[in-house]
Amino acid sequence: MKHVFIVNPVSGKADASLYLVPRLIDAAAGAGVDYAVELTQHAGHAAEIARQYGDDGEPVRLYACGGDGTLNEVFTGAYPYKNAEVASVPCGSGNDFVRNFGAAEDFLSLADNIAGTAVPVDLVAANGGVSAAICSVGLDSEVAYSIPKYRRLPLCGGQMAYNISIVERLLQPMGHRLRITVDDDVLEGDYLIATVCNGVAYGGGFRAAPMADLQDGVLDVIMVKKMSRMRIAGVLSKYKNGLHYQNGRVVPELSDVLEYRRAQKVLIEPMDGKAVITNIDGECTPADSLSAQVLPLAARFVLPAPLYAQFEDRAPVLFCFRASSQKIFILPP
Repeated sequence: MKHVFIVNPVSGKADASLYLVPRLIDAAAGAGVDYAVELTQHAGHAAEIARQYGDDGEPVRLYACGGDGTLNEVFTGAYPYKNAEVASVPCGSGNDFVRNFGAAEDFLSLADNIAGTAVPVDLVAANGGVSAAICSVGLDSEVAYSIPKYRRLPLCGGQMAYNISIVERLLQPMGHRLRITVDDDVLEGDYLIATVCNGVAYGGGFRAAPMADLQDGVLDVIMVKKMSRMRIAGVLSKYKNGLHYQNGRVVPELSDVLEYRRAQKVLIEPMDGKAVITNIDGECTPADSLSAQVLPLAARFVLPAPLYAQFEDRAPVLFCFRASSQKIFILPP
Protein backbone atom coordinates (compact mmCIF):
# COMPACT_ATOMS: atom_id res chain seq x y z
CA MET A 1 0.00 0.00 0.00
CA LYS A 2 1.20 3.50 -0.84
CA HIS A 3 0.96 6.14 1.90
CA VAL A 4 0.26 9.63 0.51
CA PHE A 5 0.44 12.65 2.83
CA ILE A 6 -1.67 15.50 1.46
CA VAL A 7 -0.53 18.63 3.29
CA ASN A 8 -2.45 21.90 3.41
CA PRO A 9 0.35 24.41 4.13
CA VAL A 10 -2.05 27.18 5.19
CA SER A 11 -4.05 25.12 7.68
CA GLY A 12 -3.69 26.08 11.34
CA LYS A 13 -1.45 28.77 12.79
CA ALA A 14 1.86 27.77 11.17
CA ASP A 15 3.06 26.69 7.75
CA ALA A 16 2.67 22.91 7.88
CA SER A 17 5.12 22.49 5.01
CA LEU A 18 7.91 23.77 7.28
CA TYR A 19 7.36 21.81 10.49
CA LEU A 20 5.24 18.83 9.45
CA VAL A 21 6.77 17.60 6.19
CA PRO A 22 10.15 16.62 7.76
CA ARG A 23 8.25 14.64 10.43
CA LEU A 24 6.17 12.89 7.79
CA ILE A 25 9.24 11.89 5.82
CA ASP A 26 11.04 10.60 8.93
CA ALA A 27 8.02 8.58 10.09
CA ALA A 28 7.29 7.04 6.69
CA ALA A 29 10.94 6.22 6.06
CA GLY A 30 11.27 4.76 9.56
CA ALA A 31 8.22 2.54 8.98
CA GLY A 32 9.66 1.37 5.68
CA VAL A 33 6.51 2.16 3.68
CA ASP A 34 6.16 3.44 0.13
CA TYR A 35 5.16 7.08 0.50
CA ALA A 36 4.69 10.44 -1.19
CA VAL A 37 4.14 13.97 0.12
CA GLU A 38 1.83 16.33 -1.78
CA LEU A 39 1.32 20.02 -0.94
CA THR A 40 -2.03 21.58 -1.84
CA GLN A 41 -1.87 24.78 -3.88
CA HIS A 42 -5.49 25.93 -4.11
CA ALA A 43 -9.01 25.18 -2.90
CA GLY A 44 -10.14 21.77 -4.09
CA HIS A 45 -6.60 20.57 -4.78
CA ALA A 46 -6.69 17.90 -2.05
CA ALA A 47 -9.73 16.32 -3.75
CA GLU A 48 -7.91 16.39 -7.09
CA ILE A 49 -4.87 14.68 -5.59
CA ALA A 50 -7.06 12.03 -3.95
CA ARG A 51 -8.80 11.29 -7.26
CA GLN A 52 -5.46 11.01 -9.03
CA TYR A 53 -4.28 8.29 -6.66
CA GLY A 54 -7.68 6.61 -6.69
CA ASP A 55 -7.56 6.44 -10.48
CA ASP A 56 -4.23 4.60 -10.31
CA GLY A 57 -6.11 1.58 -8.99
CA GLU A 58 -3.42 0.58 -6.50
CA PRO A 59 -4.17 0.37 -2.74
CA VAL A 60 -3.55 3.78 -1.22
CA ARG A 61 -3.89 5.46 2.17
CA LEU A 62 -4.50 9.20 1.83
CA TYR A 63 -3.57 11.29 4.89
CA ALA A 64 -5.40 14.61 5.20
CA CYS A 65 -2.83 16.85 6.91
CA GLY A 66 -4.87 19.91 7.80
CA GLY A 67 -8.24 20.73 9.33
CA ASP A 68 -11.78 19.55 8.65
CA GLY A 69 -11.86 21.37 5.31
CA THR A 70 -8.82 19.44 4.08
CA LEU A 71 -10.28 16.19 5.39
CA ASN A 72 -13.55 16.95 3.59
CA GLU A 73 -11.68 17.42 0.31
CA VAL A 74 -9.77 14.16 0.71
CA PHE A 75 -12.98 12.26 1.49
CA THR A 76 -14.63 13.91 -1.52
CA GLY A 77 -11.90 12.72 -3.84
CA ALA A 78 -11.34 9.30 -2.28
CA TYR A 79 -14.73 7.84 -1.35
CA PRO A 80 -15.76 6.56 -4.82
CA TYR A 81 -12.63 4.37 -4.96
CA LYS A 82 -12.56 0.96 -3.29
CA ASN A 83 -8.75 1.02 -3.34
CA ALA A 84 -8.53 4.23 -1.26
CA GLU A 85 -8.79 4.83 2.46
CA VAL A 86 -8.54 8.12 4.34
CA ALA A 87 -6.48 9.01 7.40
CA SER A 88 -6.13 12.27 9.34
CA VAL A 89 -3.18 14.19 10.73
CA PRO A 90 -5.17 17.03 12.33
CA CYS A 91 -3.47 20.41 12.30
CA GLY A 92 -6.37 22.78 11.65
CA SER A 93 -8.34 24.99 14.00
CA GLY A 94 -11.37 22.72 14.50
CA ASN A 95 -10.48 19.07 13.86
CA ASP A 96 -14.04 18.02 14.70
CA PHE A 97 -14.33 14.82 12.68
CA VAL A 98 -11.68 12.97 14.68
CA ARG A 99 -13.53 13.83 17.92
CA ASN A 100 -15.95 11.05 17.03
CA PHE A 101 -13.22 8.57 17.93
CA GLY A 102 -11.04 10.39 20.46
CA ALA A 103 -9.12 13.62 20.91
CA ALA A 104 -7.20 15.30 18.10
CA GLU A 105 -4.00 14.44 19.97
CA ASP A 106 -4.78 10.73 19.50
CA PHE A 107 -4.22 11.18 15.75
CA LEU A 108 -0.91 13.06 15.95
CA SER A 109 1.32 9.99 16.33
CA LEU A 110 2.45 9.31 12.77
CA ALA A 111 3.71 5.86 13.72
CA ASP A 112 0.30 4.92 15.15
CA ASN A 113 -1.44 6.32 12.06
CA ILE A 114 0.78 4.34 9.71
CA ALA A 115 0.11 1.19 11.78
CA GLY A 116 -3.61 1.96 11.94
CA THR A 117 -6.59 0.15 10.44
CA ALA A 118 -9.46 1.51 8.33
CA VAL A 119 -13.10 1.20 9.42
CA PRO A 120 -16.21 1.99 7.35
CA VAL A 121 -17.94 5.34 8.02
CA ASP A 122 -21.01 7.15 6.73
CA LEU A 123 -20.74 10.27 4.59
CA VAL A 124 -23.38 12.81 3.56
CA ALA A 125 -24.28 13.93 0.04
CA ALA A 126 -24.79 17.67 0.54
CA ASN A 127 -25.65 20.32 -2.07
CA GLY A 128 -23.89 18.45 -4.84
CA GLY A 129 -20.81 17.71 -2.73
CA VAL A 130 -19.87 15.54 0.22
CA SER A 131 -19.86 16.23 3.96
CA ALA A 132 -18.08 14.11 6.55
CA ALA A 133 -19.18 15.91 9.71
CA ILE A 134 -22.00 18.48 9.56
CA CYS A 135 -24.21 20.67 7.40
CA SER A 136 -26.06 23.63 8.86
CA VAL A 137 -27.85 26.92 8.25
CA GLY A 138 -28.59 29.74 10.66
CA LEU A 139 -26.79 31.70 13.35
CA ASP A 140 -23.75 29.42 13.57
CA SER A 141 -23.18 29.50 9.81
CA GLU A 142 -23.63 33.26 9.66
CA VAL A 143 -21.10 33.83 12.45
CA ALA A 144 -18.57 31.56 10.74
CA TYR A 145 -19.17 33.23 7.36
CA SER A 146 -18.29 36.66 8.76
CA ILE A 147 -15.09 35.63 10.57
CA PRO A 148 -12.68 35.90 7.59
CA LYS A 149 -13.46 39.58 6.97
CA TYR A 150 -12.57 40.43 10.57
CA ARG A 151 -9.40 38.32 10.56
CA ARG A 152 -8.04 40.65 7.90
CA LEU A 153 -8.11 43.52 10.38
CA PRO A 154 -4.82 44.44 12.15
CA LEU A 155 -4.29 42.64 15.48
CA CYS A 156 -7.52 40.68 15.03
CA GLY A 157 -6.78 37.00 15.56
CA GLY A 158 -9.13 34.05 15.33
CA GLN A 159 -10.82 34.41 18.74
CA MET A 160 -11.21 38.18 18.40
CA ALA A 161 -12.69 37.79 14.92
CA TYR A 162 -15.09 35.15 16.26
CA ASN A 163 -16.22 37.40 19.12
CA ILE A 164 -16.78 40.38 16.83
CA SER A 165 -18.77 38.24 14.41
CA ILE A 166 -21.04 37.03 17.23
CA VAL A 167 -21.70 40.61 18.38
CA GLU A 168 -22.46 41.65 14.81
CA ARG A 169 -25.04 38.89 14.43
CA LEU A 170 -26.67 39.62 17.79
CA LEU A 171 -27.19 43.25 16.74
CA GLN A 172 -29.04 42.21 13.58
CA PRO A 173 -32.37 40.45 13.02
CA MET A 174 -31.90 36.76 13.71
CA GLY A 175 -33.65 33.63 12.61
CA HIS A 176 -35.18 32.45 9.35
CA ARG A 177 -38.60 31.26 8.31
CA LEU A 178 -37.73 27.75 7.12
CA ARG A 179 -39.41 24.73 5.61
CA ILE A 180 -37.52 21.64 6.84
CA THR A 181 -38.35 18.28 5.27
CA VAL A 182 -37.07 15.45 7.48
CA ASP A 183 -37.56 12.27 5.47
CA ASP A 184 -41.33 12.52 4.77
CA ASP A 185 -42.22 15.00 7.55
CA VAL A 186 -42.49 18.69 6.67
CA LEU A 187 -41.90 21.27 9.41
CA GLU A 188 -42.35 25.03 9.03
CA GLY A 189 -41.35 27.71 11.49
CA ASP A 190 -38.92 30.40 12.60
CA TYR A 191 -35.56 28.82 13.36
CA LEU A 192 -32.31 30.16 14.75
CA ILE A 193 -30.22 27.12 13.74
CA ALA A 194 -30.87 23.96 11.75
CA THR A 195 -28.05 21.41 11.81
CA VAL A 196 -27.71 18.06 10.05
CA CYS A 197 -25.03 15.97 11.74
CA ASN A 198 -23.18 12.87 10.64
CA GLY A 199 -20.88 13.07 13.64
CA VAL A 200 -21.00 14.40 17.18
CA ALA A 201 -19.27 17.78 16.97
CA TYR A 202 -18.61 20.79 14.76
CA GLY A 203 -17.45 24.38 15.03
CA GLY A 204 -14.39 23.54 17.10
CA GLY A 205 -16.14 21.34 19.65
CA PHE A 206 -19.85 22.19 19.65
CA ARG A 207 -21.40 18.84 20.61
CA ALA A 208 -24.60 19.37 18.66
CA ALA A 209 -25.40 15.68 18.22
CA PRO A 210 -24.09 13.85 21.30
CA MET A 211 -25.73 10.57 20.26
CA ALA A 212 -24.57 10.61 16.62
CA ASP A 213 -22.74 7.57 15.28
CA LEU A 214 -20.72 7.52 12.07
CA GLN A 215 -21.78 3.95 11.34
CA ASP A 216 -25.53 3.99 12.01
CA GLY A 217 -26.74 4.99 8.54
CA VAL A 218 -28.80 7.94 9.76
CA LEU A 219 -28.39 11.68 10.23
CA ASP A 220 -29.05 13.53 13.48
CA VAL A 221 -31.09 16.68 12.87
CA ILE A 222 -31.14 19.46 15.45
CA MET A 223 -33.50 22.41 15.04
CA VAL A 224 -33.26 25.41 17.37
CA LYS A 225 -36.27 27.72 17.21
CA LYS A 226 -36.12 31.49 17.26
CA MET A 227 -36.13 32.91 20.80
CA SER A 228 -35.45 36.07 22.76
CA ARG A 229 -31.89 37.36 22.91
CA MET A 230 -32.02 37.06 26.69
CA ARG A 231 -32.39 33.30 26.39
CA ILE A 232 -29.90 32.60 23.59
CA ALA A 233 -26.74 32.43 25.74
CA GLY A 234 -28.14 29.79 28.11
CA VAL A 235 -29.55 27.63 25.30
CA LEU A 236 -26.36 27.78 23.22
CA SER A 237 -24.24 26.93 26.27
CA LYS A 238 -26.12 23.64 26.67
CA TYR A 239 -26.03 23.11 22.90
CA LYS A 240 -22.26 23.60 22.81
CA ASN A 241 -21.61 21.13 25.61
CA GLY A 242 -24.03 18.46 24.42
CA LEU A 243 -26.30 18.96 27.43
CA HIS A 244 -29.42 19.68 25.37
CA TYR A 245 -30.05 16.00 24.64
CA GLN A 246 -29.87 13.41 27.40
CA ASN A 247 -31.31 9.94 27.98
CA GLY A 248 -32.64 9.77 24.44
CA ARG A 249 -34.58 13.04 24.45
CA VAL A 250 -34.31 16.82 24.52
CA VAL A 251 -33.99 18.02 28.11
CA PRO A 252 -37.36 19.32 29.41
CA GLU A 253 -36.23 22.92 29.92
CA LEU A 254 -35.38 23.23 26.20
CA SER A 255 -38.25 21.22 24.73
CA ASP A 256 -40.11 24.39 23.69
CA VAL A 257 -37.22 25.70 21.56
CA LEU A 258 -35.32 22.63 20.38
CA GLU A 259 -36.24 19.55 18.37
CA TYR A 260 -34.05 16.52 17.68
CA ARG A 261 -34.87 14.13 14.81
CA ARG A 262 -33.11 11.29 12.97
CA ALA A 263 -33.46 10.75 9.24
CA GLN A 264 -31.89 9.53 6.01
CA LYS A 265 -32.46 12.75 4.09
CA VAL A 266 -33.16 16.38 4.93
CA LEU A 267 -34.07 19.43 2.86
CA ILE A 268 -33.92 22.94 4.38
CA GLU A 269 -35.53 25.76 2.37
CA PRO A 270 -35.99 29.44 3.26
CA MET A 271 -39.63 30.43 2.90
CA ASP A 272 -38.89 34.12 2.27
CA GLY A 273 -37.04 33.41 -0.98
CA LYS A 274 -33.76 34.79 0.36
CA ALA A 275 -30.49 32.87 0.28
CA VAL A 276 -29.20 31.33 3.49
CA ILE A 277 -25.60 30.79 4.57
CA THR A 278 -24.82 27.08 4.49
CA ASN A 279 -21.99 25.50 6.45
CA ILE A 280 -20.64 22.21 5.06
CA ASP A 281 -17.73 20.95 7.16
CA GLY A 282 -16.65 24.52 7.92
CA GLU A 283 -16.96 25.89 4.38
CA CYS A 284 -19.63 28.61 4.41
CA THR A 285 -21.40 29.86 1.28
CA PRO A 286 -24.75 31.46 0.38
CA ALA A 287 -27.25 29.02 -1.14
CA ASP A 288 -30.93 28.78 -2.02
CA SER A 289 -31.37 25.65 0.11
CA LEU A 290 -29.52 22.87 1.90
CA SER A 291 -30.08 19.24 0.95
CA ALA A 292 -28.44 16.34 2.78
CA GLN A 293 -28.71 12.57 2.37
CA VAL A 294 -26.76 9.92 4.21
CA LEU A 295 -24.36 7.68 2.27
CA PRO A 296 -24.16 4.61 4.53
CA LEU A 297 -20.63 3.26 5.06
CA ALA A 298 -19.48 5.06 1.91
CA ALA A 299 -15.85 5.59 2.95
CA ARG A 300 -13.08 3.99 4.98
CA PHE A 301 -11.36 5.99 7.69
CA VAL A 302 -8.13 4.97 9.42
CA LEU A 303 -7.98 4.76 13.20
CA PRO A 304 -4.50 4.92 14.74
CA ALA A 305 -3.49 1.57 16.20
CA PRO A 306 -4.39 2.32 19.89
CA LEU A 307 -7.80 3.73 18.94
CA TYR A 308 -8.56 0.81 16.65
CA ALA A 309 -7.90 -1.57 19.53
CA GLN A 310 -10.55 0.31 21.56
CA PHE A 311 -12.90 0.40 18.58
CA GLU A 312 -12.72 -3.39 18.17
CA ASP A 313 -13.94 -3.79 21.74
CA ARG A 314 -17.19 -1.95 21.00
CA ALA A 315 -20.41 -3.87 20.43
CA PRO A 316 -21.25 -4.06 16.70
CA VAL A 317 -23.37 -1.15 15.50
CA LEU A 318 -26.74 -2.06 14.03
CA PHE A 319 -27.99 0.51 11.61
CA CYS A 320 -31.10 0.74 9.50
CA PHE A 321 -32.34 2.51 6.46
CA ARG A 322 -35.73 2.67 4.81
CA ALA A 323 -36.57 0.96 1.55
CA SER A 324 -40.08 1.95 0.49
CA SER A 325 -42.15 1.52 3.67
CA GLN A 326 -39.98 -1.16 5.23
CA LYS A 327 -36.98 -0.90 7.49
CA ILE A 328 -33.95 -2.98 6.58
CA PHE A 329 -31.32 -3.70 9.22
CA ILE A 330 -27.71 -4.33 8.29
CA LEU A 331 -24.79 -5.36 10.46
CA PRO A 332 -21.60 -3.63 9.26
CA PRO A 333 -18.78 -5.96 8.22
